[in-house]
Amino acid sequence: MNFFNKFKLGLNKTSSLLSANILDALSSKKIDTKTLDKIESILLSCDIGVNITEHLINKIKSTKISDPIDFKHILKILSEELELILKPREKILINNDDKKPNLLLFVGVNGSGKTTTIGKLINIIPKDKKILIVACDTFRAAAIEQLKEWSIKENVDFFQGSLNQDPASVAYKACVKAKKEEYDYIIIDTAGRLSNNANLLNQLVKIKSVIKKNINEECIKTILILDGTNGSNMLSQVDLFGKSIDISGLIITKIDGTAKGGAIISIAKKFEIPIHLVGLGEKKDDLHNFNAKNYAESMLGIES
Repeated sequence: MNFFNKFKLGLNKTSSLLSANILDALSSKKIDTKTLDKIESILLSCDIGVNITEHLINKIKSTKISDPIDFKHILKILSEELELILKPREKILINNDDKKPNLLLFVGVNGSGKTTTIGKLINIIPKDKKILIVACDTFRAAAIEQLKEWSIKENVDFFQGSLNQDPASVAYKACVKAKKEEYDYIIIDTAGRLSNNANLLNQLVKIKSVIKKNINEECIKTILILDGTNGSNMLSQVDLFGKSIDISGLIITKIDGTAKGGAIISIAKKFEIPIHLVGLGEKKDDLHNFNAKNYAESMLGIES
């Protein structure tokens, strides 16, 4: 399956909501107020957001539409506008030019898919790179075991502390080890922080602070993992985490499980934060570099 088709399949639920319903709204064969109101409701239903929806409706209004209506042309107009919003957020996470050790600190709320995403990410990193996986969710034995299983499965090194140990001390010791033994990548998993809990967010700040004592700041990336099925609620998570700890980039999981794929458009418009990767399925090779064109076209069911 090629790259575009994976996006198309992963965004099938969103596409089914958008393209089919927009084409149905256009079945009246004219672009009038009633038709535009229907399209507006459809766009809002997939969490694209009020301001972006208003912009898209105005774009349709200002575009000369042939008679009879070229349905595919209208979908193409919408796709191109969405691509313009998304394009500045494209940024590759795994880059061979990165200085080592390249440290990735994974943060996010419970259930967002941090541990599983780390397992999938290992599969993307070139096989000749030396990787250390670090378990800093020291309060849940099950979380440590899950991460350890991924490490064994992907044949990479694993570092853990004792149960209930201070997560920051585990991170510190892992960084000392990684520098001494010249690892290329350090990937740190953290506990599922409730984004409105000051104490837990402060723990993340502490972890990042001790990391900086051993790793050059330019080598550190703080990656916020977002559950795509949360729709527009993802915006509040980006906002709250961003206020406590600088977010370098985003990975958005479970896109295949939601019709709310439009929320990514709202995130891209509101926050100047790169979207590195999107999860388009459950298999280990279903984590893909974010591509604005493929995403926008797949949302609207357009064949690239």
